[in-house]
Amino acid sequence: MTEEYATPTKRTQFVWVKDRAGNEYVCNVEYLKDPKNVSEDELKNCVDDASVHQPFAGG
Repeated sequence: MTEEYATPTKRTQFVWVKDRAGNEYVCNVEYLKDPKNVSEDELKNCVDDASVHQPFAGG
């Protein structure tokens, strides 16, 4: 079985953003128009901080 891996060509920058309810997300900065004012549609491309399992954070 042959596996192919993509070699990254540049670094990807991520930013932390909060929605109006105070939920935190990690977003790729390339997908955001303005990181200080993120729309609901843009949040679909982000990872919700609360949805990620953290085994060593007491849970």
